[in-house]
Amino acid sequence: MNRGNSFFPYAASALCGLIVYVVITVATGKNEAWDDGIYYSAGIPFMSAVAFVLGYLFPAKPWRWAASMAGGQAIGALMFGSSLSLLPLAMIFMAIVSLPQLLAAFIGSKLAPKKVS
Repeated sequence: MNRGNSFFPYAASALCGLIVYVVITVATGKNEAWDDGIYYSAGIPFMSAVAFVLGYLFPAKPWRWAASMAGGQAIGALMFGSSLSLLPLAMIFMAIVSLPQLLAAFIGSKLAPKKVS
């Protein structure tokens, strides 16, 4: 697997965030995924596991995987009719709830085998 600047980890992390958001929103019938406890008890741990794996496989700049995942969730929120009027507040909230994924990606990157030059 190419560990350079590949499109795959960006797409995988964004798709993970989007899928988690959509599945939870549809399954719970809530307006937004984070309106239900499942988001916190299952969604965030799942996204953190994916971020860990991506950080391990693509250890350079692991913050990108949490940011892409947040972007996928933002797309999901817009798909389900979230208003842009609260966008600044939503960005602050998304940054806070993305901290576990950020931490997981950094831990994964630190545990990745070091490249021998």
